[in-house]
Amino acid sequence: MDRPPPGRPAPTGRRSRGTLRERLALACVALLTLVVGAAPAVAQSVSDGVPVAVTGPAATVLSTDPHGQGRLVEAFGDVRRARRIAVIVPGVGWNASLLQDETEAGRRHPAVQARSLLAEMQRSSPRTPVAVVVWLDYDPPAWIDADAARSARAVDGAPRLASFVDRLPRSATVSVVCHSYGSVVCARAAPHLRIANLIVVGSPGMDVWTRSALHTRADVWAGVAPDDPIGLVPHTRVDGFGHAADPTAPTFGARPLPVGGAHGHNGYLVAGTESLQAIALLATGTQPR
Repeated sequence: MDRPPPGRPAPTGRRSRGTLRERLALACVALLTLVVGAAPAVAQSVSDGVPVAVTGPAATVLSTDPHGQGRLVEAFGDVRRARRIAVIVPGVGWNASLLQDETEAGRRHPAVQARSLLAEMQRSSPRTPVAVVVWLDYDPPAWIDADAARSARAVDGAPRLASFVDRLPRSATVSVVCHSYGSVVCARAAPHLRIANLIVVGSPGMDVWTRSALHTRADVWAGVAPDDPIGLVPHTRVDGFGHAADPTAPTFGARPLPVGGAHGHNGYLVAGTESLQAIALLATGTQPR
């Protein structure tokens, strides 16, 4: 076989095929480790449905969309009068039908979380008109699979999140609270969000390696409970699989969100937790201690 003259590169065909095989192998390994790592968090999330009684206003439907899995945006409190608004972006496993069904709703249900946050915001700032929105105008992955390991669902929903926030009253200061895969949606929308705070909890990653790569002027806060199984998710990104760095890592650059009292993957917006109190303080204009 002829060899290339010294100083000249070898033909690239075989090397390209080898490189492709290597990248495909890495992608498969990344997908497998992500699925195995994230499965406990999602299994806990779906099964964590012990009924919780949280008083508060009935949901007001702001928009519905039959496309995809069924999309829905609900408000708790008067968005038109509110001067402080928190927008909750849920993660894996939700659709419009599940969101509207509050029968025996547990702490993982976004409506329960919204009422808990609304009550804490009212307690934190009783003279300020406040509201909480559950924004589900995208199609979250139904389970931990290739959709959850990739960002296509988040990329698709991000422009609608930015458009929704932009249509909120200009007199209101907005914070977004992003749970689990919802943090990927928020990250993808971040450069276009007119918000004061971007808060992520139980995040598998935000598709970037540093806070500066989010290209947002908002304050970025991140927290994860010590026993949240999402901590098992490997922080990688290979050929579109994985969601990059852990946003709670010091090297990422987000501000640490207090999470005392929060347990598991769904405990961040539960009454009495430091995480709920901190999120409410941020949403009403005060930094947590």
